[in-house]
Amino acid sequence: MAVPVITSNQNLADYLAIKRGTLAYYAYYIKPENAYSSFTIKKRSGKDRQIDAPVKGLKDLQKLIYETFSKEIQFRKCVYGYVEDRGILQNSIRHLRQRWVLRVDLRDFFPTVTTVRVAGMFSAPPFNLSYKPARALALISTKNGRLTQGSPLSPWITNVICRGLDYTLQKLASKHKCYYSRYADDLFFSTSNSLFPIALAHKTDSESNITIGDELKLAIIGAGFMPNEEKTSLKAISQRQIITGVVVNSRPNVPKQYVKNIRAALYSWEKFGLTAAEAYWQANVDHRNRWSGATPRFRWVIRGQINFVKYIKGEADPVYLKLAAWLKRLDSSFSFDPKISALSVTHEVNIYVEGITDRKHIEKAFQNAQKKGMYADLNLTFPTQRDHGSSNLQKLCTALSATPQRCLTICIFDRDEKDYIKSMGGSSSDYLDHNNNVYSLILPVPSFRPDPDICIEHLYEDKDLYLKDAKGRRLYSKSEFDKHSCHLTEPNIFIRTPPKSLICDSNVIDIGSKSSVALSKNDFASYIYDETVPFDSVSFDGFMPLFEKLREIKNLFMK
Repeated sequence: MAVPVITSNQNLADYLAIKRGTLAYYAYYIKPENAYSSFTIKKRSGKDRQIDAPVKGLKDLQKLIYETFSKEIQFRKCVYGYVEDRGILQNSIRHLRQRWVLRVDLRDFFPTVTTVRVAGMFSAPPFNLSYKPARALALISTKNGRLTQGSPLSPWITNVICRGLDYTLQKLASKHKCYYSRYADDLFFSTSNSLFPIALAHKTDSESNITIGDELKLAIIGAGFMPNEEKTSLKAISQRQIITGVVVNSRPNVPKQYVKNIRAALYSWEKFGLTAAEAYWQANVDHRNRWSGATPRFRWVIRGQINFVKYIKGEADPVYLKLAAWLKRLDSSFSFDPKISALSVTHEVNIYVEGITDRKHIEKAFQNAQKKGMYADLNLTFPTQRDHGSSNLQKLCTALSATPQRCLTICIFDRDEKDYIKSMGGSSSDYLDHNNNVYSLILPVPSFRPDPDICIEHLYEDKDLYLKDAKGRRLYSKSEFDKHSCHLTEPNIFIRTPPKSLICDSNVIDIGSKSSVALSKNDFASYIYDETVPFDSVSFDGFMPLFEKLREIKNLFMK
């Protein structure tokens, strides 16, 4: 429901269903020292951060304002902080397996937003309040003219005010073939390009000295914020890339040191007892006492950390299972059933494929889909395979199904060999249950392919399948050549040996230049994976039936 016309404080009080006097008291009369309880906590850097927590009456009013007005705003998909059904895990997935990851911190994020800016926000669409009620809301939301760290309104207000910044940075990221997201005051850019765009950032005289690019800096300053260059980082895939506490180099993970610290705490508890371990922890480890006078309980902190490992790595992850079992031995009140956890594979699905290029195509298409907010319920992993090819994949499928697998395991076969279609596909569907959590799946045919005989490359439309690289090379199809190995429409092109596979990626010769014009399957896959021009804008729509089948198998498996 749209916000009604509000031209006075009485209108505003009526809309909030409170007395006008209550509104006026917290907007105009209460003194700042009586409205907030102020204290400091330690930042990771060791410096102090001031927290201004509103007193109960003001806090309740701020919550009411949020609940009343927040339903009028829908944030962009690139915003992950303080947005329902989004969080640090979803934010990290947006930047998985990228060659470069840039993090930029906004300096003094909340205090940068003044009372004047908040009043302007409430005066603008979609709220459209008149000046007086807009200013009243701004005064209730701020202390001494600025947003505070500790108010339930501050995160939402900054998200609203950053809408223009998010729009600008999303366009800037797209311009330079990057992904963009924001989590509160942290901006993230990632790309699979071999070089990171200098318009966004570049390294200068040392590995740790990062200079923010002019285009990015101007966009941030133009939105009324300042970048904190001291906290800027630019990490290559060869380094550990961390986004909002999650390692994103391959799949979502927690830093190794985080797990080591948990193990050390559990060992101390087991060896010296809970009382001694807690005393040592409070004296030597917990330097970030969150709330004045409140000492966090050691057992609850350890429990929270182990549950965080579960949230990031998954309930079936062996690291989580070992930590949880260890804690269960020490703390009988911890709810953990190893049998249920071992069977709970709500996310992880192991994928085995015929060839290395298959993995690249599926992985890239899946990344693209997840960055659009699709298939968040799937977590595809690709274990290392020594041997490739359809026969080896069939042998692997048989071997895997001989013993119970830790999680759902699916072997994906191309549709270009009829023997495997019969043996690896079900009688009434494209997949077959081999028992012990192992399934085989025949590649689904996308709607734009009239011929059911396809391999992984046929999941791309022809306009993308036959793209030429900078050297003029491209993939060819078997159907392009006649029985004499001559190309049907290009008289100068022939293939040296009669093609056996559906896709021809070698031995295609241009008679005029006497050179090979065939693009290898591996180069084709790498161009797409690395988003090399003109392969940076291919459509992955043909992969959606595959992901739907994977979801279908997973849902069947979980019943």
